[in-house]
Amino acid sequence: MSDHDNILSRFRQTVSRYINSIRHASTRGYSHFERVEGTPCRVTVSGVRGKSTVTRWLNEAFVSRGFETYAKVTGNHPISYRNLSEHIVPRNGSTRLYENERELRKYSPVDAIIAENQGIREYTTRLGNELFEPQIVLIVNIRRDHQSTLGTQLTDIARAFTRTIPSGACVISGDRNDAINQYLEQEFAKTNNEFITVKQPSDSQCKGVFGAQSAFIVDEALRVLDLDPLSPTEIESYVDRLHSEWGWQRISGGGVVANGAMMNDIESTELLRQFLLNRCPGNDDDSKITPFMYTRRDRAGRTTSFVHYLNWLTKRDLIGRIRVAGSHANLLERRVDGEFVHHTESEHPKDILDVCLADGYPVYLMGNTVSAFMRDFTAEIDRQTVE
Repeated sequence: MSDHDNILSRFRQTVSRYINSIRHASTRGYSHFERVEGTPCRVTVSGVRGKSTVTRWLNEAFVSRGFETYAKVTGNHPISYRNLSEHIVPRNGSTRLYENERELRKYSPVDAIIAENQGIREYTTRLGNELFEPQIVLIVNIRRDHQSTLGTQLTDIARAFTRTIPSGACVISGDRNDAINQYLEQEFAKTNNEFITVKQPSDSQCKGVFGAQSAFIVDEALRVLDLDPLSPTEIESYVDRLHSEWGWQRISGGGVVANGAMMNDIESTELLRQFLLNRCPGNDDDSKITPFMYTRRDRAGRTTSFVHYLNWLTKRDLIGRIRVAGSHANLLERRVDGEFVHHTESEHPKDILDVCLADGYPVYLMGNTVSAFMRDFTAEIDRQTVE
């Protein structure tokens, strides 16, 4: 065979593979939406904080009411649920929306889909909703996070979320900010999307527990779907679970640590700080903490918001030395008026934990949690935790 024939043969093989890949993608997309449309009940969970908790609880509620379910939570540890069985979502490299097609294909057919929306931009959040054609979209809350992709102000972020809702979907808001809910109601009136705000629970129902609103947005979703609502006992059980989840970890050598880095946004980080200090034995509400801040270059908007937050804490004398690591550590120090101690990611997690605790204050992790370094650090904290 001549060189010309070899080149022509390779070209034909390349074209053939390309055409086959297009056919496969087209067929896969058609099959996906057939599976979605064949699922009677579909809910997606959007918002900024608490999506995974709401997704898991709503899945539990469906299963307890006799549904066969598929649920998916994303983030640091993505998991698919078939009923209550957990299955780790395989990932290689960056997160891609098409993993949802693959995961649903594994576990279909089901009676209900409950999917956490993994988008961090307006466009990807909308696609995340459209992938499951939900009858109900839950907006757990509006917080200042992903500011470089969703907006810098709460109203900007709320506006971005209103543009991600498919036509015909009922929207349920669990946010406790009346101004935000009023804005959302006005915007959804323009698109003819039904909009419902979760009724604010009483203090006795919440028991002063951080994030207790999550139980009540699950309850509202069940009511909208004409399913049995959560019983008072179920609500109390969920609130009690949060009460035990959000607490201090006592370290074997002395001192306590709490992982506020799972919050990401500054409003939730501060609310959790207040909640934790109220539960810290031997400390007053205005006790100082030692913040450990981890920064990421791909979360510049988040770093900017924490500049303001750390300055706010410093001016009120609520923190000691600021211990910091990550790609934006130097930027943070330039813009925050406080005493900084830098840590490299090559340091052993045990050594970092020891020096943090040596400051003598409760240690509070904040900023970012999705990185190999932070996984190793929190694993070391868990290893040294005592009951």
